[in-house]
Amino acid sequence: MAERITLMDSLMITVFSMAVVFAVLAGIALFIKLLRAASNGVVEKEVKNKIQENIKVEKANETIEEKEDIEDEELVAVISAAIAASLGVSIPEINIRSIRRTDLATNSWAQAGRVEQIMSRL
Repeated sequence: MAERITLMDSLMITVFSMAVVFAVLAGIALFIKLLRAASNGVVEKEVKNKIQENIKVEKANETIEEKEDIEDEELVAVISAAIAASLGVSIPEINIRSIRRTDLATNSWAQAGRVEQIMSRL
């Protein structure tokens, strides 16, 4: 039971252990490459579908933009009428320089905070 392990035995155990570890890592790398190759076909199909959807959306946006031009004029008229009504003046007395759309990408907490601040100032 009390066998002694020499320096040469310990070096052989170390080299063998390292070889096993590298073999396992090479196997994992091979497995990952196989999974990537198998999923490439699925990813390519998804990319093609997304491209086709984007083309359809762009065509739909072109028709919507034509409608938006007409709606923008109506929107300017409605906004100017609302401003005139809130100020108690006629529409020709108001000089509107620009109307810009705001981003709706803000979260609901930020929008609620802005509404609170506006309402507190009224």
